Amino acid sequence: MDKKRREFLKQYTGWGVTVVVVSALVLLIFFCIYRAAALKELIGGLIGILMPVIYGLVIAYLLSPIYNYLRKNVLRLLRERLRWTDHRVEVTATAVAMFLTFAIMFAILAGLLVLLIPRLIDSITGIIATFPTTVNTMSMYMQQIFGNHSQLEGPAIALYQQIYDYLQNWVQNDVIPQFQHMFSYFTDIVRNTVLLLKNLVIGIVVAVYILANKTKFASVAKKTVYAVFGVKVGNVIMENIRFADSAFGGFLGGKIVDSAIIGLISGVCLSIMNMPYVPILAVVIGLTNIIPFFGPFIGAVPCAVLILLVSPIKMLYFIIFIIVLQQFDGNILGPKILGKTTGVSSFGVLFSILLFGGLFGFVGMIIGVPLFAVIRHILSYFMRDSLVRKNLPLDAESYENLDHFDADNQPVPFIEEEEPASGAVEEEHSGTEE
Repeated sequence: MDKKRREFLKQYTGWGVTVVVVSALVLLIFFCIYRAAALKELIGGLIGILMPVIYGLVIAYLLSPIYNYLRKNVLRLLRERLRWTDHRVEVTATAVAMFLTFAIMFAILAGLLVLLIPRLIDSITGIIATFPTTVNTMSMYMQQIFGNHSQLEGPAIALYQQIYDYLQNWVQNDVIPQFQHMFSYFTDIVRNTVLLLKNLVIGIVVAVYILANKTKFASVAKKTVYAVFGVKVGNVIMENIRFADSAFGGFLGGKIVDSAIIGLISGVCLSIMNMPYVPILAVVIGLTNIIPFFGPFIGAVPCAVLILLVSPIKMLYFIIFIIVLQQFDGNILGPKILGKTTGVSSFGVLFSILLFGGLFGFVGMIIGVPLFAVIRHILSYFMRDSLVRKNLPLDAESYENLDHFDADNQPVPFIEEEEPASGAVEEEHSGTEE
């Protein structure tokens, strides 16, 4: 009797706990929906406070492959050449690898700044200086077109008048009043710049601390996972974390290298083609190439408009060059560097960029593909586990022409009913009439 009572209490206690947990989750969801604005403000404030830590995590994650490689080789050098075996080996290898990692990072950033900033300043100065001449050239070019095609002059003048009226209203109603608040905008820019630099400096310190203690952090995280979720669920979580690390690390690292190469190729080829504003064009093309699928179009549009102000023919050559370059990147260079780091199809890439780009903006467009790959991997695991427990086939081919499963869980194919021949139909009708 006591045993049955214990089983009864255990069963209904489990049901009661389940009801309480589900009710709490439902109430939490309704609260989040009802107080969405306040919750969004709270999350935004929390992210702002933790921004240095976020910068540090991102910097540490991006530098982790370089740090691991250097530390492993320094350890091997100390043990084989200097015959060190005590605790000095670990401490020295960590310090040397840390110093070399950040020295490489600062050297690359300094080199890029020294090479690009003067050229970018020259290009921007040239755009400002030649803008009136460019406008006059475009006006003469349009007059020449209208002289040869007089039927286009009327619609073009009407369109020009509409654009002129719009710009005039925009300047009078928007631009000029904004100059009254220019000082506040300037102070906001200065304050945001100082805040960004402060977060970056603190983020670098955080990144140093994370890299130096990442083995300890990883051990504590693994112990926590297995303590909370147990061995079976913990193994699943660790497998998905390893996949996420592979997807994000392989994709982001490969995409950065790929975009740097594309930017370098663009700079060289555009210089040979005698294009204007080559540094700006190469930087824009390289940076926007980080975004999969839409990146080439996002970068090519402003660059093409900028070249159009100088020469319409060169703009046409530039568009052809971008098409050829992106074909080379999409079919040769990109697959060589990225390989199959995510395994996401073309539709999946498009869907993930649209979804996460709409949710998280520019950052979402960059991390959308590996994030979608991780979510798909997790869902695939649960789907596979559910099919195994239901004793159903795992391969997709078994469901291609499936009608239903029989009592033994064997697939029964769908068979289309054949339409009766016309002669048979006529005979059936004639028999009916008789």
